[in-house]
Amino acid sequence: MSSLRSWLFQSIHGRLLLTLCVGLSLLMAAMFVVLDYNIDRRIYERLDSDLLQRAHGIVKLLETPPAEVAMARLQTLHPAYAGGGHTEYLQVWDARGRTLLVSGSNAAGRLEMPAQVPAHRPLFYDLALPDNHRGRAVALTLLFPGSTEPATIAVAEEREHVDRFERNIHVALLGGVLGTALSAALLAIVTVRRGLRPLLSFGEAARVPEKPPHLPHQHLPQELTPFAEALNGAFDRLHAGMERERRFSRDVAHELRTPLAEMRAAVELAQRDAVVPGALDGVKAAMDRMQRCIDGLLALSSYESGLARPELEPMDVVPLLRRAGADTRVHAPLPAEAWVQSDSALLERIIDNLMLNALEYAPPDAVIDVALMSQQGAWWLHIGNVAPDLEAADLPHLGERFWRKSPAREANSHGGLGLALAATLAAVLGLRLSFRLDEGMLWASLGPLPDIQSIALPER
Repeated sequence: MSSLRSWLFQSIHGRLLLTLCVGLSLLMAAMFVVLDYNIDRRIYERLDSDLLQRAHGIVKLLETPPAEVAMARLQTLHPAYAGGGHTEYLQVWDARGRTLLVSGSNAAGRLEMPAQVPAHRPLFYDLALPDNHRGRAVALTLLFPGSTEPATIAVAEEREHVDRFERNIHVALLGGVLGTALSAALLAIVTVRRGLRPLLSFGEAARVPEKPPHLPHQHLPQELTPFAEALNGAFDRLHAGMERERRFSRDVAHELRTPLAEMRAAVELAQRDAVVPGALDGVKAAMDRMQRCIDGLLALSSYESGLARPELEPMDVVPLLRRAGADTRVHAPLPAEAWVQSDSALLERIIDNLMLNALEYAPPDAVIDVALMSQQGAWWLHIGNVAPDLEAADLPHLGERFWRKSPAREANSHGGLGLALAATLAAVLGLRLSFRLDEGMLWASLGPLPDIQSIALPER
């Protein structure tokens, strides 16, 4: 549920779809209410108009004396008023509310009399007919010849057929609105996906490290074309700069290997003939550090450029940890075995670099904690060392080339590429290498290493 909410509110795709679907739903709901109201109003206006026209004709007929003869004539002309049916009803009251005339269909005189009818205006109202069906009636005032007090006439008819027609209209209208809303939502989904397809294609292209990603601006709307061209140019320049840096690091490392080997040979010869033993040990240590730096630069260049690929195979990671943690300062309660799917050479190099970094930067009497934990079908490696000098602001810099907390430590035995190489190799293996500070302890977490038992084997 949280992932769906995050997709709806934090992605362009989700927000566009949510806005369009909610907007279309509100628009369709408003359209349904307006259409339903107007259709109902027109239906009942037509019913009232027919009733009023019929009532005026009956009033004209009854005002011709005598009234009983006029009523008989009405029932002859309109048999529905004579009885035998239940669709037309008529009743006349005097000024005191006494019944004067009724139609044959209303022999018991059970029509509901309105409370007060305007003198020159019709009064429409709903009522229950004598047969207990729902009906619609119109009441008018009329003056019989020779009478000084106006009488009231009510003409009613059954409205259930109109209600059925109205319900059918409601169902048809609701179905049409829902169908239109669903079609509009599907159209919005297709339109949004089609409109965002160039951006999605650009995202897929950006994942390929061997070449700079390019946004296919020829398929974009005109408003996004300048953005695409500027972004493509920026990525070209960024990729070119990265390539120049990798090429420079690789070329420098290659060029330094030969003179470094010559210097090493010269130092070893000089050490054999030295008057003072150990006089050149510092020079040799500096050359060893330079050799490790060159090897690290070459490895970084190879894996970052994609020239070297991991070779995954089943392996037990516990022996690697035991060899790397052979120092007496390391506390490593490890399981008997932990079989994973990985590249043994690359994983060993990552573990060695993490252990060397922890041993180098921890205080001399501090203990290095190593834990290997199984979680949801995968193994996670945690290496912790005391780091009193580090702060939370320093964590993003861990893994940067040649970064150190203090410049005063630049002369130590490391070349400044251990964590950078470990982070690069972890990315090559599809692992996450993260760092956190917990009460003065720096923890490096590596994983998830897929447990060989959780990997589905192909069926034979």
